[in-house]
Amino acid sequence: MPDLLAMVVDNDYWLSLLNTSATDMHKQMQDKSARKGRPELADFVDRRFDVDVEAEILDWIEEHNIIDEEDSVLLTASKRMADGSDIEGIASGIWLLAEWASLGTWRCLEGRGFLYLEPYCGESMDQVGQLYEQKTWTAAISSITTLSKQQYSEAVVVDWMARREQLGETLNEKNDPRILSTMQSHQRHAESLHGLAELITEGNTILLTRRDWSSYMSAGFGEFKIRRLLTASALEGK
Repeated sequence: MPDLLAMVVDNDYWLSLLNTSATDMHKQMQDKSARKGRPELADFVDRRFDVDVEAEILDWIEEHNIIDEEDSVLLTASKRMADGSDIEGIASGIWLLAEWASLGTWRCLEGRGFLYLEPYCGESMDQVGQLYEQKTWTAAISSITTLSKQQYSEAVVVDWMARREQLGETLNEKNDPRILSTMQSHQRHAESLHGLAELITEGNTILLTRRDWSSYMSAGFGEFKIRRLLTASALEGK
């Protein structure tokens, strides 16, 4: 089962990266100077190490032959896409720059996403695609932030236990030794998501959702997708 990803991105910083020339971007990643601008990691979510993302951004710039371009990274990437370059490969670089501008990523097994979101989004969910919809996250974040971290965590666990009972599954640790570890996992994920919800409501950030191992072109939030960003840039020439 794939993971559900929810990445909190510093909106202004990401836009500044996209507007940086490809030549300057390559230099900043190569000499490590870009690290000074990377947002501080939030302590309740995960993020890959600087050196790993730097290396992938450098590889992306070189692989798609945009190293000597003076146009912005976004415009150059859009031109490469229009010229017939690997569309998915082009989009992966835009995601990498968003990852560099992120405060971290919350992730969970996709199936568990219903447990963390459905009771708080104001409607029942019967399609996986709803886990990635703007209205789901907007409603859930609004609802989750009315609760304390402990209240939300406890509510998630109680809901999980009720769902198990409805399915006829045991809650006896003697019969299922994984019960305790699963409960603790739900608590950690709930506490982390509560922190993300508070972060989204406090700062100038954008939430990008994506199904792990899916197309980078569909990554985004609501009507905003990386596909739309690249296409608009190509049409507008900026």
